[in-house]
Amino acid sequence: MRIFSISIVFLLLIATPSTYAQDYTSLEIKIKEAPLQLLQELKNSITLPISAQNITDFDNIAKEQGYLADELKHKLQTLTRLYLNPSVKEAEKYRKTEALLALLGVIGTTTYDESYLQMLTGRFIARSQHDYKQALPYYNQSLSLIENEQDLPSQLLKQLSHFHLGSLHRILRQDKPALLHLKMYRDTAYQIRDDYLIAHAESALGSFYNKRGQLSLALQHYSEALRLSNRQAQPYLKADLQLQLARLYRDLESWTEALQYAHNAEKGFKALKMDRLRSHCMTVMAMVHANQGLWNQAIDYYLNAQQLDYKDQNLMAQALNYHNLGEAYLNNGNIPTALEFLFKSNAIFVARKSDHYLVYNHLLIAEVSLADKDWQQAENHSQLALELAEKLSLTDEKIEALQYKSHALRGMRKYDEAFETLDKLIVLSQSAAKVERDVPNYSSSILAEQKLKLEVNKLQNEQSTLSSQLDRSRVLLITSIIFILLVSLIAVNQWRRKKSLILNLLHEKEHSILEPVSGLPGYQGFIQELQTKPRDLPHSIALLSLTGQLNADLSQGFQCNNSMNKLQLEALAQRFSGQVYLIRPGLFMLTIRESLTPNEIMLRCREAIDEDYGDTCLHLGLLPLPLLMDPDIKLSTEIHYGAAQMSLAAAQSLGTDKDYYVAIKALNFAPSAVFSAPLYLHLEKGLVRGLLRVDTNGEKTDIIWPRWKSHKNIDLA
Repeated sequence: MRIFSISIVFLLLIATPSTYAQDYTSLEIKIKEAPLQLLQELKNSITLPISAQNITDFDNIAKEQGYLADELKHKLQTLTRLYLNPSVKEAEKYRKTEALLALLGVIGTTTYDESYLQMLTGRFIARSQHDYKQALPYYNQSLSLIENEQDLPSQLLKQLSHFHLGSLHRILRQDKPALLHLKMYRDTAYQIRDDYLIAHAESALGSFYNKRGQLSLALQHYSEALRLSNRQAQPYLKADLQLQLARLYRDLESWTEALQYAHNAEKGFKALKMDRLRSHCMTVMAMVHANQGLWNQAIDYYLNAQQLDYKDQNLMAQALNYHNLGEAYLNNGNIPTALEFLFKSNAIFVARKSDHYLVYNHLLIAEVSLADKDWQQAENHSQLALELAEKLSLTDEKIEALQYKSHALRGMRKYDEAFETLDKLIVLSQSAAKVERDVPNYSSSILAEQKLKLEVNKLQNEQSTLSSQLDRSRVLLITSIIFILLVSLIAVNQWRRKKSLILNLLHEKEHSILEPVSGLPGYQGFIQELQTKPRDLPHSIALLSLTGQLNADLSQGFQCNNSMNKLQLEALAQRFSGQVYLIRPGLFMLTIRESLTPNEIMLRCREAIDEDYGDTCLHLGLLPLPLLMDPDIKLSTEIHYGAAQMSLAAAQSLGTDKDYYVAIKALNFAPSAVFSAPLYLHLEKGLVRGLLRVDTNGEKTDIIWPRWKSHKNIDLA
């Protein structure tokens, strides 16, 4: 027994780190794959907002919500990160993020907490203010705080910071630090040993090299990402990789493959309801057509992308689409429309202080202005582009800006300034050519080799998929044979049971309409008859009261009373063509399927009761059917029963000196509201307003109608 206990403890100790690692890694993957779902789960699991002045306050709040302080803190860190995810479009998410950042600053107790806070602060600045340079120090501070930590949460936080830093430096056109951080992002993923994270890192490196035009290196990393992603069943990773491959094949001028991957990616993002990334797919399709000179088709795809960006409320994406549309309309010969879109784009870039995009917009405005021979506008925007390019250290963009400026100056006949600009252009072009010679050249053979590797990976994946399907088919075939045998045996048994169940069902149906005490057809039977035959209504329904016997079950016992009621029910059933139901002792409901006057009905009831214990006064509440002449108005069976009750109560108010009946009928112009809840109230109003016709064998003026409690002083006569 001791050995067994020690073994269990040992197994638990081994399993705990694995589970711990799996939980953190799974959360990281879910943030990338399903951020909106995870956001909703977090908001459902905690009560917001949370306000704490110190650690003690936070501990108490965590206990109130059923968490340990560290558990709740981890949820808040994840929630803050999700608010900064581009896919999340929640109102006032940046205000909520600021409040959460302030709270995390109060409740942080460890170096990891401070590092996470610095990372989130940098992310907040980059996402809300688009001030990427200001965001960089926060990420660097985050990394320095956990530089020597090797636990899994710290490794995942390092990986995330490296990925964001790589993206920020790439946007700022700082390629060397961008590549350094993206490689460290990949190295950390390999240390964690998770295929999903490695595939994501390889894809990020492929995207970096693709944007630099190093297509062979991009293909190499995409091939590895594709190989690893084939082991995953994660739809976002697959769709994102297909989008990256579409961009790569676009740059390789493999138009068919580019469109195929772009369409597949768009389908994947559509299934995930990610309109922001669907817009990127549309942009790739547009560029494929633009590169082939098919500008009308390109414009169509750009406009489709723009609609998705409007829906997603993504201003930066709208600005980039305006820029692309400006280029498309320029090449399509529509210069006014091109300038209209470019100035819209310019306004957004200026408002967002997006200098890295603004420089290209100024260049394109300058190019369009030159085509329109608007020399002053071309000179202004080429100068603005030149200043931004110098600020961002963009050599190629400075050369292009100088070219446009010199052209514009020549157009304005400012030849001295034009020659001066040309001198700067020559010097800059010579230095750029020297740098270009130092860049390693990747031959077409290496590029072809990487393309073949990518295709081989694709074919291997298809082969693996087919093999898996074949294995599954074999297993399914064997399972199906066994299943068919089992089903056959079960079917024989079920067939035998079916007969028994059918008999039981018929028996239960017959008993479902019987009253439990008397064993006679009762209220449920009446309800069932009217519900199952809505188009075959009886001619009338009558609620018959044997008024002197309403308490006979108490005075003579239920057994004796049941026997008497059974005889009375059978006698009534013989007198009428419809059904008879026992509602309670001394109270019968009749569904009459023949045209009889109220006096005839009352006479037959008296004849039937006289045969069996007829020493009682009879009262009858009668309703001719349908209650309303409009066939489109459907009234419930409960309404029918309630109206019959009121008629019977009116009949009972006439006394016991003889048998009385009261019948009520809605006139043709009566609205359906007469028979709406509360029923007695509306029937009262119908009587007062003359919407209901009353027929009785007594004096109408002697009828005392049941009164709604707030209408006791109304004269119904």
